[in-house]
Amino acid sequence: MQPIPNRVYAAVVHSSLFLGLATIGEVYVASSFAGVEANVALLVGLLATIGVYNLDKLADLEADAANYAERTAFVSAFPRVYATLSGIAIVGAVALSIQFGGVSGLALVVFPGVIAAVYSFPVLPSDSVKRLKDVFLVNTTVVSLAWAVPVAFVPVAVAVDRSGHLTGAAVAALWFFLRSAVSVEVHNVRDVHGDAENGVETLPTAIGVRRTQYVLYALEVISLAIVVAAAVVGYIPWWAPSALTPALVYSTWITYSLTEPNWSVERLCTLRDGEGVLMTVGVAFVASGMSLFAV
Repeated sequence: MQPIPNRVYAAVVHSSLFLGLATIGEVYVASSFAGVEANVALLVGLLATIGVYNLDKLADLEADAANYAERTAFVSAFPRVYATLSGIAIVGAVALSIQFGGVSGLALVVFPGVIAAVYSFPVLPSDSVKRLKDVFLVNTTVVSLAWAVPVAFVPVAVAVDRSGHLTGAAVAALWFFLRSAVSVEVHNVRDVHGDAENGVETLPTAIGVRRTQYVLYALEVISLAIVVAAAVVGYIPWWAPSALTPALVYSTWITYSLTEPNWSVERLCTLRDGEGVLMTVGVAFVASGMSLFAV
């Protein structure tokens, strides 16, 4: 098998297309949690992810040069293309959210954009810390919240029938908050040296990579416990834990491999973003199986 050319990899990953496709999967999972049929939220998730994440990359070119040299070089080569496509993607996401979800749909789509602006730009009055991105643990919390809320609730907001779905959506929001927190800290492991040099305090710089792994293992267990408990009481489909377990095992392997010398942490971070794909496959496979048995 021929290796994927670096330019193709860069175009797919650094353009946020790969992450956007993973978002489609996560929105599908959230829809399944809430008992909502797949709808236009899938496209909204794709467009919003590409738009918001690419604008964040443009805003952080100088600050991210140490940690993301390859990505920074790629983005710097096409700044106008990035800005134009990001703007088009955001406008598309906003238009669809208004058309199908009204004010609530618009608020949910705009939410991560507002968070990204507050997160990335120097808005704090402190002389030592100017951005939320640089505040210990607040950075992880803010990013996880900005990701989990729209992924979980946009499918309900744009659904034709919105009644009776909020409980499942709330469980999805908690699930994706924890999954996002794990993802952020895995990426912080990759950035540990650059963050230490820049004085940015993250979990890996504060307690070390090994202890960070233990924290992430605990979050994996908590994630599983939440979906099991929610399935037992009937908030989400009873088959959800079995459908999501492969993704949790995969995520745990990624965390374990962070200290393995044979793996590139950069590549592991890219693989980590693919957890949403595995969630989608698990949910689609188990849900379709349940449908066949129900016939």
